[in-house]
Amino acid sequence: MKKAGIILSLTLLVFLMSFSTCFAAGLQLEDSYPKNGSHNSMLENVVVKLYFNEDVSAAEVQDANKTAFEFTDAAGEKLPTKILYPSETKEIWVLVEQTLVSNTDYKLKISGDLKMANGDTLGKDQLVEFKTRNTSVDSSVNMGLMAVMMVGMIGYTSISAKRQLKKQEEEAVAEDKVKVNPYKVAKETGKSVEQVVAKTEKEKEKARAQAEKKNKGKVDTNSKEIIIADEPEKDNQRVTGPRPISVTGSTYKSGRKEKAEQERQRAAAKAAAGTTRPKNATGKSKNKKATKK
Repeated sequence: MKKAGIILSLTLLVFLMSFSTCFAAGLQLEDSYPKNGSHNSMLENVVVKLYFNEDVSAAEVQDANKTAFEFTDAAGEKLPTKILYPSETKEIWVLVEQTLVSNTDYKLKISGDLKMANGDTLGKDQLVEFKTRNTSVDSSVNMGLMAVMMVGMIGYTSISAKRQLKKQEEEAVAEDKVKVNPYKVAKETGKSVEQVVAKTEKEKEKARAQAEKKNKGKVDTNSKEIIIADEPEKDNQRVTGPRPISVTGSTYKSGRKEKAEQERQRAAAKAAAGTTRPKNATGKSKNKKATKK
């Protein structure tokens, strides 16, 4: 029983000591952006955001806290800054009013005199150190990526063009294999021209089917045109020459033909009426004849 009481007393004492320590912690810097020790900070419009555990935005302490921040470069030279208080009461932003140098170390010093409205201070100086990013390396990486993309595009275009050309060559070879002169073949074999043409068309159709089967699945995704082989003409009949529509029994007359017929009628009527004006006579010659009379 005595042992249990001692254990309970020690537990209560430890709890009270930890509570008092937390209560007496006061103002503390919890985090920052860029983080302390980072190496990828931007060069322009740099803002160091500081996150505290207590309200640091009270108007009565803002003037006093203006001198609590010092931003310096690797040589220790102080850079101009502007202190900002965002809507979050536990944050302070330090805006650097100068473009930073690539691949260079910088340091923000927060004075231990930084205080909040109740008079508590930070207690000791805090440092936030970071390094700006190497822009020359960034440029090299970007150029390399662009070069890789260009090479890939050129290679893909070249492969697509070769596939399309190969397909066209195979189709042309298939057509050439069945290309014949029907009159010559008919003379050599004794068959009629119609029989030779029919056989040739059949062989062409077979060659096209084989080419399509061979190229099935080899679709050029880069091409926007679909090439369709010319179909053989069927049910065509030969005629000896143009024939008028009246041969079929039609009495229809087009406007052009009717107009031409009217013109011929007017010309015939004019010729029949005759003219009093001599051929090739001008106004002056007629006047001369009238004077002589």
